[in-house]
Amino acid sequence: MRMLTVVNGNGEAVGEVRVSDRLEGAAADRQLVRDVIVGYMRNRRRGTASTLTKGEVRASGRKPYRQKGTGRARVGTIASPIRRGGGAAFGPRPRGYARPIPKDLRRRALVAALAAKLREGDLVVVDTTDRVGSKTREIARWLARIGAGARPLIVVSGEDQGVIRASRNIPGAAVVRRGSLNALVLMAHGKVVMARGDLESLQERLA
Repeated sequence: MRMLTVVNGNGEAVGEVRVSDRLEGAAADRQLVRDVIVGYMRNRRRGTASTLTKGEVRASGRKPYRQKGTGRARVGTIASPIRRGGGAAFGPRPRGYARPIPKDLRRRALVAALAAKLREGDLVVVDTTDRVGSKTREIARWLARIGAGARPLIVVSGEDQGVIRASRNIPGAAVVRRGSLNALVLMAHGKVVMARGDLESLQERLA
């Protein structure tokens, strides 16, 4: 049974929390985590890139010059893709990139990513994430005291607008609700700061 130290706002140990068997015994499935992260990023794509074909370019339909006798290559329209200002051949068109990610894969990838943070010592468990301050200076000092200063991810249980606003000006920092936690958000940051109660609830949901 593995135990994690719980620290307070000053970085002092105030207790311990048990790591679940599933989280402790999770395999380092890097391929699964990568596939799910790629899926999340693919679903974020808007797919609005668009170019005009030669039939959509605003141009005259008149033949630029006569077919023969000029010594030049024959041209039927100035909208041809080989001419400057003409249409695009095989250019991007609006399309959807979204693909559903099975719930089981999302859950397994979250467990694997969280276990990786645990093995690397990047999981910081605090007694609470409430009342840590509503100013950037206060949040930065709090993160430094608990040892989570580099690209931290703060996990909260509710919409703590004070923490969210105060963290915006901290380089690399982000705040995410416990229910919105996923492998992409976890692996995009360094230290993960989580309250003891949130970690216990998350382990119960992933069990």
